[in-house]
Amino acid sequence: MENEKNPEMLPEESLSAAAEVTPAAEKTAPAEETDSREEAVSAEEAAVEETSAEEVISEEEASEAKKATPGKIALMITAIVLVIALIVGLLAGGMAKPSAGETEPAQEATEATQVPATVPADGNPDDQTCKGTYTVTDEEVLANRDTVVATIGDHTLTNGQLQVLYWMQVQSFMASEYGSYMMYYGALDYTKPLDTQLCVMDDSGTWQQFFLKEALTTWQNYRALADQAEQAGMEITAEDQAYLEGIEETLTASAQFYGLESLEDLLKHNIGAGAGIEEYRAFQELLLQGNLYYDAEQLKMEPSQEELEAFFAEHEAEYAESGITADSRYVDVRHILFVPEGGTTDENNVTTYSEEEWAACLLKAEEALATYEATACAEADFATLANALSQDPGSNTNGGLYEDVYQGQMVAEFEQWCFDESRAYGDTGIVKTSYGYHVMYYVGSSPVWENYARQDLITQKTGELMNALVKDYPMEVDYSAITLGYVNMAE
Repeated sequence: MENEKNPEMLPEESLSAAAEVTPAAEKTAPAEETDSREEAVSAEEAAVEETSAEEVISEEEASEAKKATPGKIALMITAIVLVIALIVGLLAGGMAKPSAGETEPAQEATEATQVPATVPADGNPDDQTCKGTYTVTDEEVLANRDTVVATIGDHTLTNGQLQVLYWMQVQSFMASEYGSYMMYYGALDYTKPLDTQLCVMDDSGTWQQFFLKEALTTWQNYRALADQAEQAGMEITAEDQAYLEGIEETLTASAQFYGLESLEDLLKHNIGAGAGIEEYRAFQELLLQGNLYYDAEQLKMEPSQEELEAFFAEHEAEYAESGITADSRYVDVRHILFVPEGGTTDENNVTTYSEEEWAACLLKAEEALATYEATACAEADFATLANALSQDPGSNTNGGLYEDVYQGQMVAEFEQWCFDESRAYGDTGIVKTSYGYHVMYYVGSSPVWENYARQDLITQKTGELMNALVKDYPMEVDYSAITLGYVNMAE
């Protein structure tokens, strides 16, 4: 299990800040976006088994420890969702629905916070509130599939294409960390139609209207990016071209795997009626083309050390409010965990060990340290021993390594050793915690602020790029012509 550098969004901050931030652009990869909520759950499960060395504080305290910076808040609620890998995987990987285990707390909270199931009246014909609801029958959405609903220059967007953009927007949001908070705290109930729930992020309308606006903005952004790529003579790779040509076969196999009768059933299950393989393939092609230019531009955004320092100095007070100071740092550490054997478990499932059992455990740790000290004392030697001896399932396959450990993440004894100011590369020692004895190996540290400043500065630069770019790509939308099919997110 890897530790997440990025801060968790605190629900109190997210709800109050939603209307205040300026949208910015983000590009992430799903593999990198290990949900810190999932990490906390995994750590808690390991703690119950008394086998994990990642001695994690409670989830509520962890949320307090991982504060959100101003730039990170903007990332969470961005209107420009450049997340190609995440969106591409939603269909090919199966049904992009929250699991039942994730939603039970949300359903309980929703009982008290859910707005009445009432579709609002039609609103401003010039924006997303034109219709109180855009949901129509399957027959109607199929009949309107080829109706043009938006234009950018010579480019057109049909209802069928918008249907794909809309539902991919919904599902990518629900798969995000911020979306999980919205569901957990009852601000978004995926079991109920989105046109019956007021959006806490945009009090002018419903969640359906919010996601519609996001989908249209995403099309505008990617249309601009794709045109820039074409003007620069950029062409998608042979690998991406092969992916586009094989989409139908891939999704057909996915449908069969999940017990659906056809590709059409898979598409309808995830993006509703009114959108077929042609619209989905066109959507993927636009993403691939747009990312050619975006990736090239993002490479130019990597800030210098001087830029990072200047940015942090400018926002130092804001970072300090989130607990990030110039002295804050991450540490990388390896360890070998030895858990006492025996013990007595009481009626509350709490196990205690005798002095003799603790002494036997310490002896094992001392023997392991002596074995290491008899080697060349290289980091690789310690890692080999960790894989062979450690009883921590969270790190005994990667040489006992925990990276980017932040203060407040581990139990006190573990942290006291890690964050000792005199600590230097290659330092070893033995630490006792409630989980057992840890043979420690110090790898190094890095400033916390640099990571946050880099992410936030790149976010700012990306936002500036997109804001400037879309000015040359004005979009005209006929909201009265838009119709959306229904997808039951609870299935």
